[in-house]
Amino acid sequence: MEEIKRLVYSRELRWNEIMIIAMRLFLENIKVIAAGTLVIGLPLSILLTLIQGRVLSLMELFQQVSLESITLSPQESVTLMQQMMTNNVLLMAVTVFLEPIFVIGVAKAAKWRMEGRRFSASKAFVEAMTLEPIVVKVGIVYMILFLLGTLLVIPAIYLGVVWCLYLYCIALGGRRSVDALGHSRVLVRSRWWRTFGFLIILAAISYCWNSVLSLIFMLFPDNFAVNCLYTCITYLTQGFVVSATAILFLNRESGLFGMSSLQEPEEVQEAEEEKTE
Repeated sequence: MEEIKRLVYSRELRWNEIMIIAMRLFLENIKVIAAGTLVIGLPLSILLTLIQGRVLSLMELFQQVSLESITLSPQESVTLMQQMMTNNVLLMAVTVFLEPIFVIGVAKAAKWRMEGRRFSASKAFVEAMTLEPIVVKVGIVYMILFLLGTLLVIPAIYLGVVWCLYLYCIALGGRRSVDALGHSRVLVRSRWWRTFGFLIILAAISYCWNSVLSLIFMLFPDNFAVNCLYTCITYLTQGFVVSATAILFLNRESGLFGMSSLQEPEEVQEAEEEKTE
């Protein structure tokens, strides 16, 4: 791992180098990722499946009304729209407020593994939970700005790329406020197209993995339990995506701003003790 650490912190990596390093870290941390999938991913999968089921039911109702030319009263139309908006906001809230516990835990595990530190799955995800108040605070601002940006016809894809590293700024870069969004923009700004291409590649890999999983799950009955299990297992795929994005962040952060913000608390303490001696 020392060679990987030196490589990540020495020069800007190409996308294929990041993928190779991410795969190695993913395999090294598979027990940690599996634990996070079970403890965090499973409850979230149940919640997501419930919300997605409601969204699908509402969409089917909208389609039925459209095809059969059913006339709804103004009050019924408003109620349906409110229900659709509420469930979509709930889906976004789960993604922005709760899933980051899994993302931050895996990101920390990737960094610690690369740096040769001793840790456990519980340590990674407990530290992720302690950052939840910051994640919620920044996430609220993120949701508001994202929705406003979309309404103002600023392409959502642009905002999604610009802010794609904000969780890693919190988890690994020591950012403790909404400046995580601004710092993510700085890391991406001069490399927007390169970052966009990287995210497209990650999305393609994730799609292929999850497509294979979906083919396997087609052999089972389509019910709530099976859908929950499928969603839960896709968190393993997300574990690889998080590992790769964490390497991208560490490589960009160290290259542009040095190592000071990436130091672990014990490293900072040791450095202070050396100064006082």
